[in-house]
Amino acid sequence: MDKSRGQSGLDRFPNTKLTARTLLTLAVVLSVALAGCTGMGGVGVGGDGENDGTGSSTGDGDDLNSMVGAEDDWFNLSRPGHYAFDLAGMDEETGEQVSGQLVYDIEDAGEEVTVSVDYEFGDEQYQSTITSPRDEVMGQLFLTPAHAPVLALQSASVLYYFEMGFTNPAVGNRKQTTTDEGTQITEVTEKRSYAGLECVFVETTVDGERSQQSCLRGSDGGSAPYVATYTEEGELELEVELVEYESN
Repeated sequence: MDKSRGQSGLDRFPNTKLTARTLLTLAVVLSVALAGCTGMGGVGVGGDGENDGTGSSTGDGDDLNSMVGAEDDWFNLSRPGHYAFDLAGMDEETGEQVSGQLVYDIEDAGEEVTVSVDYEFGDEQYQSTITSPRDEVMGQLFLTPAHAPVLALQSASVLYYFEMGFTNPAVGNRKQTTTDEGTQITEVTEKRSYAGLECVFVETTVDGERSQQSCLRGSDGGSAPYVATYTEEGELELEVELVEYESN
């Protein structure tokens, strides 16, 4: 594994396309275990100041729970809705920067739902329509090529949870650590909104260069509406941005 970026960025989850099944298992197991054992949604921070270098983090008390419920997860393919994401990043085979889009449309089909998926990223394309019982649709779609960008969104809050010492994201939270690769800083900088969903923007740098960015709704394993990761050279590796969202 490439450790040149410390403990942040997609290098902790190398080659999203090829390891999607492994990453999915890890993300799901961690999310379930952490939510059950620690009550992640109920943990908050307060006070003023910066991290003291020991791994704890502080903030201005502007807890994200004031914007959304602790267990709110807007991304749910088992109910009718529409999700569109803009994609950008590096083609794994050519190393060139490419763009694309991922769209999910979900319609009610009685006791089941019908989900249409349209995915394009550079030269890679995937289209599919499935009708499935509501409690089975997520499992069927997780292992398709189109779901790798969603996995990145779902992993962001879990990564934050470990990096920031079991706290909810709040503007002003900052953690600085020293690794063999240099000085790593993770900081919650501001509030943002993607397709009407409010979130707080988190940026991780290593020696001043961007490693990962995300916009989190909470630290309880919910999906982020935005995530971006960068290579060791500072090139965009993967960016996923929610641009349209409707839930019925």
